[in-house]
Amino acid sequence: MDKRIYIAGGSGLLGQYIEKHLDKQGYKVTVLTRSKNTQDLEYPDTPEELAEIFEGATAIINLAGASIVGKRWNPEYKEILYNSRIKTTKYLVEAINLTQNKPQIFISASAVGFYGDRAEEVLTEELNPAEGFVANICIDWEKEALKCEIPTFIPRIGIVLAKEGGALQEMITPFKFFVGGPIGSGKQWFPWIHIKDIYSIFKFAIENNLEGIYNAVAPEEVRMSTFAKKLGKVMSRPSLFQVPSFVLKIILGESAQEVLRSQRVSASKILKANYKFQYNELEDALRSMV
Repeated sequence: MDKRIYIAGGSGLLGQYIEKHLDKQGYKVTVLTRSKNTQDLEYPDTPEELAEIFEGATAIINLAGASIVGKRWNPEYKEILYNSRIKTTKYLVEAINLTQNKPQIFISASAVGFYGDRAEEVLTEELNPAEGFVANICIDWEKEALKCEIPTFIPRIGIVLAKEGGALQEMITPFKFFVGGPIGSGKQWFPWIHIKDIYSIFKFAIENNLEGIYNAVAPEEVRMSTFAKKLGKVMSRPSLFQVPSFVLKIILGESAQEVLRSQRVSASKILKANYKFQYNELEDALRSMV
């Protein structure tokens, strides 16, 4: 059996984790890159050349995209955020559709940013998208992925928690110095998922030919205040120092909305597909990483 998997956008935290663990499972994983100075495979110039590489592969995984949170969104960076997702997805899909011996599955990441800020509403995959910059990126991102002519799995990924880096490490730092606490009002819903479960969902999709759009978030729904309290608990630190919304807006500008929005995202569809979460509850997940 040909167990080749290609990952676009594999240099980030999630891509590196997925590459490492799929490799342990016997897959031959190749990361596609635009850099000439790595051991990864450089993108060919044309979709036709890439199609030759993709012939008969097990899966193509698309994680491409510049970081949404952590940088101010000036017009130039907004263009990078959009093009790094939509243009890359369009290029990958064109290459896949040109193959004669089709790959088994295309996995193309999306994000819960599709839903925008929805307060108390329970967010399922059937809902219409929000309006706004990030939602529009997700709409176009998914639209390009769904042009693929092979089974396509689109996970709308929540906030990925990992001990290796990412959002959790940013949140841990204030707690280390006894000044941790909730961000914003604390009332907003916080759609989290352990990085092990994201990897396992991808593997589950590959091995079960899962198609369609699925929320990739943990089953336990928590508010930001609860998240901060549980993080403080596992670190044996208080959760007293709230970070006001206006401070984040001063620091991050427009991108602060991605940290402050409320998203009560449901995991019911992936559960009905018989995926078994390794980390259903937030406290267990945090204890495994902190």
